[in-house]
Amino acid sequence: MPITMRDVAVRARTSVATVSKCLHGVPTIPASTRERVRRIAEQMGYRLHPFISALMRNRRKRRAAVAAQPTLAYVTAYPTERGWQIEAFFRALYTGARTRAEQRGYLLSPFWLHRDGMSGERFCEVLCARGISGMLFNPFPAHGAKLDLPWAGFSVVAHGLSLASPIFHRTSNDHHQSMMLAMQECRRRGYRRPGFTLDEPTTVRLEYRWEGAYMVACAKLGFELINPLLLPTRWRPDDIVRWARRERVDVVIGLFLEEQIADLARRGIGGSSGIGLLSLSVAHAGSPLSGIRQNPAAMGAVAVDQLINMVERHETGIPGEPVTLTIEGVWNEGRTVRGPQGKPAKREMRRTPTR
Repeated sequence: MPITMRDVAVRARTSVATVSKCLHGVPTIPASTRERVRRIAEQMGYRLHPFISALMRNRRKRRAAVAAQPTLAYVTAYPTERGWQIEAFFRALYTGARTRAEQRGYLLSPFWLHRDGMSGERFCEVLCARGISGMLFNPFPAHGAKLDLPWAGFSVVAHGLSLASPIFHRTSNDHHQSMMLAMQECRRRGYRRPGFTLDEPTTVRLEYRWEGAYMVACAKLGFELINPLLLPTRWRPDDIVRWARRERVDVVIGLFLEEQIADLARRGIGGSSGIGLLSLSVAHAGSPLSGIRQNPAAMGAVAVDQLINMVERHETGIPGEPVTLTIEGVWNEGRTVRGPQGKPAKREMRRTPTR
């Protein structure tokens, strides 16, 4: 016969309600008690099932006869509640994650970590009160983020490398593969002096993956190595223009948005200048911007799959051996580099008016 929560309560010499609170990580139960009950449950082979948990909560609260879907938290930590929605990449990441959650019978609901100035303890209490044991973290606004929360009762997956401590299972673009693909396309299009630029905080956060792959590609594909331009801030177009002209770069590789390409075009880089512009994070398929499409929707789906598997196996807390799942980028043709074999692109990207 399967092990029940009542069996665990008998072995732990406590009530069924206390066992339930311990297994859900309710912080009002002493940490030593939560750990002891979880250890006993694990030894007995008992695991919570999120759908059954949702059903029992609805029965206890005399809600509708049909149980609500179990919920996962999509946690954001920008200074404002909707600040993360400004970036198309994050919107696509969330959409991919939400769609996969729904396909697997779950809801994915955004939660703002800084709502009403609440503490981390209070934030986790809110999730526990709603029966939520799974958290998916959107990337943080700055690298090196550290969080001290009562993790023991939660399954956690993070996207990207911005959460420096603790390190959870996470998803990411395959930065090495993306840069190698970008450099191969440069070679296929007849470029000889590709240059790479990025803001220094981002290259540090990515642990020099793009920068390292650029140097390897120069050596292996026969390009002359140009010292990368690492900017102290996110966007300084005048510095990029001066560097590109000084180094006689014929294509600039960077983390460009469409409006930034227009900024460079107004300064004489890209377009009719003959200097190509290649982005390592094209927002969507069919964009006029040439470069690598990272496919954030797929990253979100993979992250949710990982999270649901952890929730259903009751894998909680900080993992001893965190795993990073990487998604390969794909080429987006666009119109900001030459066509293959050095042929001109069919049409240049239009300039947009200054806002």
